Amino acid sequence: MRVRAIVVVMSGIRIWLAPAVDATALARHAAGEMLGIDPAPIEIGREPAGRPYVVGATGMHLAISHTRELSAVAVTGLGPLGVDVEPLRPLPAAELARRWFSAPEADWVARHPDDFLLLWTAKEAVGKALGIGLRGDGLRRPMPLPPAATLIATIPGLPSMAVAAWAQDGIVLGLACDSAAALGASVTVSVAAPPARADSR
Repeated sequence: MRVRAIVVVMSGIRIWLAPAVDATALARHAAGEMLGIDPAPIEIGREPAGRPYVVGATGMHLAISHTRELSAVAVTGLGPLGVDVEPLRPLPAAELARRWFSAPEADWVARHPDDFLLLWTAKEAVGKALGIGLRGDGLRRPMPLPPAATLIATIPGLPSMAVAAWAQDGIVLGLACDSAAALGASVTVSVAAPPARADSR
């Protein structure tokens, strides 16, 4: 498995991206690197609502996202975590926003159609950090309007939820962490050298 490690510095959160790779294998690789152990025996479990976790690794929070072409895994010790990845692509942004978002957000997207995926991935990430996904009207949850360069908490009713979204290298990433320790952290993204090989079981 070829892995691009994207490090979110200052927040204590690390994100791994890999093209066309099994997301569970990538999660084992990420957990192994964070724990300093061989990833082969690591087990990734699922809570009843679907949130992934590293079996036996108390205090390690894990989030997974994947598309047909890309997998993303985020890991932190700060608190419950969510990540969402989408390829940057043309979309009928105003129509989608009118269907799925609140009226004020749909109006905003109509004026900023290029930022639709930033808002979408941020909503997805918050739902994953909450462990409920987008159930319960998650797409209508009020959000800070992107682009956000810091992990910020302005989500009504979620005072410790830090959220950000950004676009880079043809992808859009949304990130959320339910921890006061992550609040206000700058999101600085840099590409680290990937390992030559990693277990792909």
